[in-house]
Amino acid sequence: MGAGQDEAVRVGITPAGTMSLVRGHHQEILRRLGPALPAGPAPACLHPGLVWAATSGDDADPAHVAELAGALADAGLMPPLEHLTPGGPDPLPDWCRWGTGQLLADIRQTHGTGEADFGAPDLTEGIAHLEAARVVLRRVWPEAALEMDLLIRVIVHVQGGAFRSATLRPTFGAIYLGSSSVESTPAAFEALLHETGHHALYLRNLFATLVTNGDLLISHPLRPDPRPVSGAVHAAHVLARMSHGLARWAAEPTAPAEVATRRDDALRRLRGTIEALEPAAVWTDDGRRYFDDLLHWEKELTTTRHP
Repeated sequence: MGAGQDEAVRVGITPAGTMSLVRGHHQEILRRLGPALPAGPAPACLHPGLVWAATSGDDADPAHVAELAGALADAGLMPPLEHLTPGGPDPLPDWCRWGTGQLLADIRQTHGTGEADFGAPDLTEGIAHLEAARVVLRRVWPEAALEMDLLIRVIVHVQGGAFRSATLRPTFGAIYLGSSSVESTPAAFEALLHETGHHALYLRNLFATLVTNGDLLISHPLRPDPRPVSGAVHAAHVLARMSHGLARWAAEPTAPAEVATRRDDALRRLRGTIEALEPAAVWTDDGRRYFDDLLHWEKELTTTRHP
């Protein structure tokens, strides 16, 4: 079994495995775009605009695809993060308007139709917390920092009362963050681990099927409404990542008290999600390997937790 296939059934992160999975997804997206790509070098990195164009069919503008692909071909493997926000000075690209529309529709369905449109937050403080969080992540968990650098191209900042953060598979490469997710450096650190974790599992799911009853509805600690088993697997994955990263930071003597509080909350919710999955999920052979690894992570995190 190669590095990528091993990585597909692993909760954790190895640089070689991450690179293998990213390379496979990248090649598939470029294959789907085919004639829409301009002549010359292909983009070296994925971007939500390209992923959305490859999966949205006739909605994508071929001229925009060609322009974006050309710009990315010159940007290298890990270009700087982009920051976008609704209501900013520049119009949002089509993929971003689609994504924020999907999120708002989901919020209205869950919380009622009275939810207002997303607003544009002041980005200054939020970006400062995100950059500080990325510095911490590179120090305490370099493999996770590399994974984020490879997977996340755009952060979309939105302001909405019921919204915290999200990842959408059709706009892979973008994470959507509400104001509460970047109100402190520990909050931003947790949000980056959370949403990069969703990206990492979406990537794994392209190469390995983990459950056979992914559409079965169950409850889990991340959502007030029942969600599919596949969603609970996502919850467990991101909570394990959050718990682990926060535990690494909390072990530092200078870590803010908020870090340990967030670690303990994530670990408590991880236990609740595992308890929801244990009687409900029907695992494939790959999925059983993944779940055994998840249980090992949870046991280790619980055993080694600092006070």
